[in-house]
Amino acid sequence: MELRFVSPHMRQMDTVGSEVLACCLFEDERPVQGMAGLLDWRLATRLSRWMGAGELTGARGEVALLAGKPRVPFEKLLLFGLGSKARFDEEVFLETVHRMLETLSGLRVRMAVVERPGRHTDVVDALRGTDLILEACEGHGEQDLWTLVENMPDQKRITQHLAEERRRKRMR
Repeated sequence: MELRFVSPHMRQMDTVGSEVLACCLFEDERPVQGMAGLLDWRLATRLSRWMGAGELTGARGEVALLAGKPRVPFEKLLLFGLGSKARFDEEVFLETVHRMLETLSGLRVRMAVVERPGRHTDVVDALRGTDLILEACEGHGEQDLWTLVENMPDQKRITQHLAEERRRKRMR
């Protein structure tokens, strides 16, 4: 699978050109943060209203599919629940990545913009998270391209890390 990057700003999202945006939210974090928070703002607090009404909870394992256009450039928005912020760890991260892969494959989506689960918390470091994503993708050959939502310093760190990993593999 190929990885690309986009900065976590709606202006940048407007230029990506992908059918799907996949992001995450915690059940006990209000207002929602990360890409879900930016989406909530762009969608005129629709996510907050649904959460207030109990229609969207952020519970671990929850998956919600929403229409994106015309307020955002994506046809589909996938929201993945992470459960409690205090209980978020590498296990929940990996479980969510697998759920993302299964959901995107089920929708027959080969390219997507994806926010690393819990990205704004840094519980799972950007480098470790990228390694886990790539390991999980090895069992799911259906994905061609993920554009990861990352800030510029992490984009640089990940790019350097992946280049070093490729060099190590060639040396073996």
